[in-house]
Amino acid sequence: MRSSAQILEEISVFEPIEDEWLPLDGLLEELWISGVSEEFLPILFGVFERYPEEDGAGVLWSIVHGVESLPFDYEPTLKESMNKKPSIMGEIMLKRLGSEQAG
Repeated sequence: MRSSAQILEEISVFEPIEDEWLPLDGLLEELWISGVSEEFLPILFGVFERYPEEDGAGVLWSIVHGVESLPFDYEPTLKESMNKKPSIMGEIMLKRLGSEQAG
């Protein structure tokens, strides 16, 4: 099994080839199994920053759901990411945070 650092390195340089996002999906699955800490959030949100108008053919939802299931507060890091480069997926996450806090 590869380390989280190795998987994150691949995620940080991932680029879809011919609109093929499934390799990223595999990396994310591997990451969720290996474990995620708060320090990994900038790399995950960095994917949103690199592809601000994309949902990655649905693959970027894996980041949304994976991060939302983590046991720590990701909102400050998400807001930092959105200040650097607003993204569709980041906006979705912020809206979902707002609805959780309201409910």
